[in-house]
Amino acid sequence: MLSRLQQQLNDIYQVGGGYDVRDFLITDPRLAQCIGDGAMLTDSRETLLIAEDDQGLALSLYLDSAVLERLESADPLSQLRTELLDDLWQVLEGVSHFNCVVWKASQDRAVSLLELELQAEIDKFVSTMLLALTQGENDMLNRLHGWLFDEVSFHDELDGEQVDRYRAANDYAARFCHALRRRLIADDEQALAELRRFYRLSMTDKISHIHSQSWSAI
Repeated sequence: MLSRLQQQLNDIYQVGGGYDVRDFLITDPRLAQCIGDGAMLTDSRETLLIAEDDQGLALSLYLDSAVLERLESADPLSQLRTELLDDLWQVLEGVSHFNCVVWKASQDRAVSLLELELQAEIDKFVSTMLLALTQGENDMLNRLHGWLFDEVSFHDELDGEQVDRYRAANDYAARFCHALRRRLIADDEQALAELRRFYRLSMTDKISHIHSQSWSAI
């Protein structure tokens, strides 16, 4: 499941798949807490753990084992169901974070926490929408944007700065994906080309693009 989700995102953005996310996976929450030195939120089901020093970048992706087991059993890549979306989005978020950090590092470019969250929200929407299009899930296509961006809540342990960051990422992604949705349905190749250009922009240019192309669409 993880490999297929990672490959889907790699195909969408046409980025190299030099690192298999499964090689960096942790499912033991105690080990993840130890590696994260207490940075993980209580009951977190997904966390990308990052450490950087003069020797380079170290990554581990923690995903809840129960979430992975449910997805492996149900296989939403073959049949999407509403009750699977939360689990699917948790895993997609982790894979998105991992891919983005690895790609940025390969380009010797920095990435902010806001950019990681923005890209993850976009990736969750686009990945799920493409699956729904492929599987003919028309009701899900109509309701997906509202489910992902309107029915949102934040972990109680987040501080004010973190909540502001997540809210900003949600708002920017909602606006971008609202306009993108129509283009994905009408002409997926054109929409995918836009996504690939967007992925390679700096964070400043991503925000400018959202303002210029998507702001008036809501």
